[in-house]
Amino acid sequence: MKKTFWLIFFSCFCIEMSSAQFKLSAIFNDNMVLQQNTNVVIRGSGVPGKTVVVKPTWNQKNYTTTVEADSSWRIKIETPKASYRLYEIDFSSGERLKLSNVLIGEVWLCGGQSNMGMPMKGGYNQGVEGSLQAIISSKNPNLRYFGVKNRSSVKIENEVQGFWEIASPSTTGNFSATAYYFARLLQQTLDIPVAVVVCCWGGSAIEAWMSPEALSAFDYVKIPKTPKDNKVEMQTPTVLYNGMLHSIAGYGIKGAIWYQGESNRHVYKQYPALFEAMHKDWERLWDIGEFPIYFAQIAPFAYENMDKAPASALMREAQLKIAQSQPNTGMAVLLDAGDELCIHPPKKQQAGERLAYLALGKTYGMDYLDYQSPVYDSMKTEGERLMLTFKNAPLGVTFFQNSRTGFEIAGEDKVFYPAVVKFNAHFDKFITLTSKDVPHPVAARYAWRNYVSATLFGANGFPVSSFRTDDWDDR
Repeated sequence: MKKTFWLIFFSCFCIEMSSAQFKLSAIFNDNMVLQQNTNVVIRGSGVPGKTVVVKPTWNQKNYTTTVEADSSWRIKIETPKASYRLYEIDFSSGERLKLSNVLIGEVWLCGGQSNMGMPMKGGYNQGVEGSLQAIISSKNPNLRYFGVKNRSSVKIENEVQGFWEIASPSTTGNFSATAYYFARLLQQTLDIPVAVVVCCWGGSAIEAWMSPEALSAFDYVKIPKTPKDNKVEMQTPTVLYNGMLHSIAGYGIKGAIWYQGESNRHVYKQYPALFEAMHKDWERLWDIGEFPIYFAQIAPFAYENMDKAPASALMREAQLKIAQSQPNTGMAVLLDAGDELCIHPPKKQQAGERLAYLALGKTYGMDYLDYQSPVYDSMKTEGERLMLTFKNAPLGVTFFQNSRTGFEIAGEDKVFYPAVVKFNAHFDKFITLTSKDVPHPVAARYAWRNYVSATLFGANGFPVSSFRTDDWDDR
């Protein structure tokens, strides 16, 4: 009798322990938003060999898969068109799970370093302009946020740490400000649910967000092999790819936004190639085809060594080259949104909304909007004058009420002097630059400093990026 009792007890205990192993990855939880009109991946863990059945209420279909030998499972389910209708998803594999308050809409990945991570409520001795008004009026059940907890690892981590939140006065203060303003404008404009998955770490380098395979082309990069090699936990190559990004890979997204670059100023020449490799790396990892990455140009700040070649301007130029040459990219210019003494400028609404304008224009078909900053196009010499033309400027460029400063020109001696700026009679086509100190100019620069305040804008109010017509990196 006693033996029978213990056999029954042991059997029940084993069944309970086995069923307890069935779970979802943390990113699949109540309040989540799934990408519309696609096949999204849902994954978790369970008892090897067990069948997993997934049944969403939007189509009442049963989707089935089998738990792998390593206890993992994944399945693709079809999602409908976005709407404000709330759904549930039932899961069963020995035990039952249910997700509630699920929306279908648009999902964007948000990555980078501290300027992406800066919360709406601000940080110590640093604030976000206009944040209190934005937070107090942020109640919106159709704007949702998932924040990935920081984790640095030299090995692949498959489980994410984080949770879903709904925008409200009690939650929005902790949201990434750039991501929130981006999502808010998309949600208001598209009139559908929008979610952001924020995966960033202050001070991180781009190499930290890339796989060993993606970094193999860069011979100066050393891949860590043991925890002792992870000397700077947010900058060591691959460690944030392993510890954070990989754990959310495959979660259905429309695209990504990126605010990073300050930590890579010293490798500005390699940065465009690094960014391209990262973009391809992420597309491989997500396995959903090509998707865009729109990024913020780093804002002006008074970096050290102000008397030498300005690393910030060189980095802004490198980012501009990415936007001009790499497909499925776009750049939000922030030359008017810097802070001379703080690397975390408070104007996060400009960053988030300009990224949203790029998405609306390039991804959501609203290309009839004047949604981009004007860009320097060409230079022509005419005697003592240099003439500059701009593209992405259907109504030309303007200084608004700013003084016409920030331009310099140089001759063959490579010595730059402030330039006098005049609009041509056909002002929407080009501007002219002259200087009494440069009778035969050959090169021009604009806002070529670590810290500057923009003076030149498009008619849409977006600043022109700093630029140069030369390639004299030592000047």
